[in-house]
Amino acid sequence: MSPEQPQRVVYQQPVPPPSNGMAVTSLVFGIIAGLVGVWAPFPVIGIVASFVAFLPALFAIIFGHAGLQRAKRGGAGKGKAIGGLILGYVTIALIVAATLGWGALIAFG
Repeated sequence: MSPEQPQRVVYQQPVPPPSNGMAVTSLVFGIIAGLVGVWAPFPVIGIVASFVAFLPALFAIIFGHAGLQRAKRGGAGKGKAIGGLILGYVTIALIVAATLGWGALIAFG
């Protein structure tokens, strides 16, 4: 009879899920733009809010499209990229609508 050899225990490192930095950046800029842009329809503060929210909304759209392209190739971050795109586009639409509304109010009385 031969003595049995003890079994070797093999430890594996957990593999982190792939990340999509562009999608995360888009979502962060979209949230910032949405939080500031929601003030665009209000008098006085809306002018400042429109100017401050426009650039993050634009960045959310740019990074959202880039993140969506990466998600198509890598498979991660699609929801975050879409969320950033939606927040960016909605904020831009809100700023444009508020600007047109205030312009019409001033022009036509």
